[in-house]
Amino acid sequence: MTENEKLDLILSEVQDIKKDVSNLKRQVLKSTAELKAMDELILDEVERVHGILDRHKADQSAHTA
Repeated sequence: MTENEKLDLILSEVQDIKKDVSNLKRQVLKSTAELKAMDELILDEVERVHGILDRHKADQSAHTA
């Protein structure tokens, strides 16, 4: 194998690695966005349940003990 063939092979591998890294970055960004969206949904639900519990605690007719 000549030096030029070796260099071409190395450059080809580097290009493949660059593509893989680019794809991984895209996947990480997408996953991060999805996680942030899920966080928002969870926090919204926690706030909703918290409001229900606050209303229940304030309702003296619900507590007989």
